[in-house]
Amino acid sequence: MLDTSVPVVAKFRRLLDSLPRETLPDVVASMIRTSNKEKLQVLDAVSLEERFRKALPMLTRQIEGLKLLQKTRKMSPDAEKRVLSVRKGGVFPGRQFNLGEEDEDEDGDDMAALERKIHGASMPEAALRVCLKELKRLKKMPQSMPEYALTRNYLDLMVELPWSKSTKDCLDIRAARTLLDNDHYAMDKLKRRVLEYLAVRQLKTSLK
Repeated sequence: MLDTSVPVVAKFRRLLDSLPRETLPDVVASMIRTSNKEKLQVLDAVSLEERFRKALPMLTRQIEGLKLLQKTRKMSPDAEKRVLSVRKGGVFPGRQFNLGEEDEDEDGDDMAALERKIHGASMPEAALRVCLKELKRLKKMPQSMPEYALTRNYLDLMVELPWSKSTKDCLDIRAARTLLDNDHYAMDKLKRRVLEYLAVRQLKTSLK
């Protein structure tokens, strides 16, 4: 139903069969196209029964939406213009839109804007090649595929990274320790490693 290839489906089925039952709600929540708020509700639930109760309605909603989407694809060309919205945020039965020229232009403008952002991010040549390759894949990918949101989020992250911006290093170990203790609980070994790195940078300016 998600327009994935047969080998991918077979691999995913084997994965589901091999997983312990207590991980199934988390796996289901990760593959459903819905808001992060709803997914966090599944992660916040402690008991297995409660996690299933939160994950199953989301799964049912997506299945019903995909069934309607498949049904509309089998209709006449005139009826195909009325399809289910598979925009960001999930698949919701009953929400329809006219898939006319305006929607196609909107998608095209969105991709064109994303491409302009990629070229304007001043990223290194190697990163630019990877982003353009992923953008080319994204343009050919149906929005109903789980990989669509993953690829789009990856490109948005690459665009937002400060490739050509930098700040002056602050090598104050005492201030760094206070900041680490305030922001992160425990993880003493990791904090000590960060402080060791700052101490070395005080003695040697090179990153090597």
